[in-house]
Amino acid sequence: MTFDLGLIVGNPFYLATLGLAAVGWIVEFAGAAASQIKGIAWFYIIYELCLIIGILIAIATNALSYYRSSILTFLAVGIIFQIQIIDGDIGVSIPEFQAFAAGALFIAIVSFVWVIAFGAEDGSLVGGTINSWSISNKPNNPRNVHPDVGFPPGVQISPGPGQIPMTNMQDQVIVSPNADYAYKAKALYDYQASPEDQTELSFTKGEILDIVDNKGKWWQAKKADGTIGIAPSNYLQII
Repeated sequence: MTFDLGLIVGNPFYLATLGLAAVGWIVEFAGAAASQIKGIAWFYIIYELCLIIGILIAIATNALSYYRSSILTFLAVGIIFQIQIIDGDIGVSIPEFQAFAAGALFIAIVSFVWVIAFGAEDGSLVGGTINSWSISNKPNNPRNVHPDVGFPPGVQISPGPGQIPMTNMQDQVIVSPNADYAYKAKALYDYQASPEDQTELSFTKGEILDIVDNKGKWWQAKKADGTIGIAPSNYLQII
């Protein structure tokens, strides 16, 4: 998977929550260091740092959907740790201990928000709202590079029974409407099919498509209404 900070910078929700979590951790760490806290509290601090970095990596590699269950579990454990810190130090009159507890409170609030956000399905109000905030640039349109089918440019292939020819300037590709759809993919961006190629599919961000094969730059896909065609793979994510 490619690490792309643009996936964080391009989404205000991810950018804001990661930023707040980082500020909370720095305050918590500074308070712990100043108050010379010892023991298991440092395990909590290191645990939260690893969790924040892990979430950052999952977002930047577009892998949240793959690790959602694990992240939610670690967040739940982290919230328990932070509540213990808050309960033990928030009432102490020493400023260093109060800073330690304040940082933990910051992280706990962000963690609660993440549990709601990451636990929401993509088609839900929460999931749809977060995705709609994304201002990341779409990938380059791959229309000039149609599927890698192993045939040199210009080769003509006649469609067989029950098959639909898929063509463009360079290749002529045949896709069967009776193919087995082994995968499902989520659209990461809106895509408008070229009016010059009747085999391309138009779809909207968040739409779920059935996919025959996940190899190559273009995939044979089927929409929920049964429409089939080809879709650019860099606009989709296997789920």
